Amino acid sequence: MAPATTDSSRLGARRIRAEERRRQLAQEAARRFHRFGFHQVSLADVANAVGVTAPAVYRHFRNKNALLAAAIDNSLDVVDTAFDQVRDDSMHALLFSLAGAALDRRDLWVLLQREMRHLDGEERAPVKARFDAFVARFSARMRSARPDLDNAQSALLVTAVLGALSSPSVSRVQLPREEYQQVLVAAAAAVAGARLPETGPAAILVLDADRRDVAPSRGEELLETAIRLFHEHGYGAVSLDDIATAAGSTGPSIYYHFATKSDLLVTAFTRAAHRFTIDQEGRSNTALDDLVRGYIEVSIEQRHLIGVYVTEAINLPPQYRRRIGAELSANVDQWSNALALRRPDLNEQSRLVLVHAARGVVNDVARVGQLHVRPRIGVELEALLGAVLGADLGFPMAVRQPSR
Repeated sequence: MAPATTDSSRLGARRIRAEERRRQLAQEAARRFHRFGFHQVSLADVANAVGVTAPAVYRHFRNKNALLAAAIDNSLDVVDTAFDQVRDDSMHALLFSLAGAALDRRDLWVLLQREMRHLDGEERAPVKARFDAFVARFSARMRSARPDLDNAQSALLVTAVLGALSSPSVSRVQLPREEYQQVLVAAAAAVAGARLPETGPAAILVLDADRRDVAPSRGEELLETAIRLFHEHGYGAVSLDDIATAAGSTGPSIYYHFATKSDLLVTAFTRAAHRFTIDQEGRSNTALDDLVRGYIEVSIEQRHLIGVYVTEAINLPPQYRRRIGAELSANVDQWSNALALRRPDLNEQSRLVLVHAARGVVNDVARVGQLHVRPRIGVELEALLGAVLGADLGFPMAVRQPSR
């Protein structure tokens, strides 16, 4: 006769099943938030995908915000594991491991950059603290590998490296995983080992409308206010009334300029797409320098616009999403084609990985903290992007101190 199951063993089995179900729900939520955006996903969507009823989700999460926090936390588990499994002080080994995590969980960086702002203070604090702890660990490694840098320079490189590593979350490059990881590591290592210029022209930034020579029109003021609010709070959390109030409008006057909120988003994306595009016809490989410099200038001068450009494409109306998506893809192809003239040894997919990594560096540096106001941030970013686009893919790259 089989021995009777004890109460404690049954309790343990139920706990394991509950933890597994919680993990499944968190992973499915992460996938759906990444693909569709927080406001377009319901608890019922996640429940159906996992094979449970919507009320059953509430046994694990009290609301959708709690599910989002768990989704981010679950993705951070992968990053922390990747960090912990590196047993030596090799920066290359660490970057290799983190690149693998970025490819395994492409949702993570989008959840951190786009969706975490939907969490309230109580839910956001522990998630942010955990990510900040990861950044602190990585920063310590960077200072160890690059003792030649001061704290501000180290912070810039940390942000730039993480920007490069986050690029798979927004790209659709088709490469075998091992090859993708190798190219991504080469790009990140090139940033980590880059020498920052000690001299160069100071950046000339247009940080707000008050510094313009010509006062913006009322429609322009509304658009800039919308871009700022979309960047700070997310498109789904901002209403037309919010925009009108922040811009100092009263009543329905906003409708004289923009009929819907989506009109504002489409206008913002159209502006960004046009600003990032140059006429490449008849150009030599110096067109790559023009593309890089133009992207940096727009991103630093209009960081709210680049923030919307990076995070809010998912909220474009479908017909505009296709058109603007095609324009943005064409701009990436411009970079790739220009890089092909300079580096004919690279295949198209490897070039695209480097291009997305380079743009990821600019996107994160422009949006994070106060890095965009560094006096020579323009030439510093040019140096970092030059390192990424010139990364040697032929062998594993160790991070070395640059020769003086």
